[in-house]
Amino acid sequence: MPSRATTPAGRRVLTRIRAIRPFLEGSLTLTAKRCGRATCRCASEGPLHAAALLTWKEGGRTQTLHVPRALRKEVARWVAEAQRLKQLIHAMSAAQRAFLRGRRRRARRGR
Repeated sequence: MPSRATTPAGRRVLTRIRAIRPFLEGSLTLTAKRCGRATCRCASEGPLHAAALLTWKEGGRTQTLHVPRALRKEVARWVAEAQRLKQLIHAMSAAQRAFLRGRRRRARRGR
């Protein structure tokens, strides 16, 4: 049963929130790094290795985690889903503010 304590736009947002898949807050970045092995091509003038890093804030400090190549696409989907959820939260908040404003207007007319 849909909640009546929201607007039609809010009910649409709730439907979209119910479809959220696994998510992960943070940023996924690709960078080039030296691996640290003295005999590797990257130790001299060869091309550097691509590395994927997940960064996020925890306790006011930036945390970084290496993402293995096999998981890069999946982690990218998780990060994108977290961004989508954040947008939906903002949309739902706007719908709820509109709901409260509408109730206030109706209450004033009823006086």
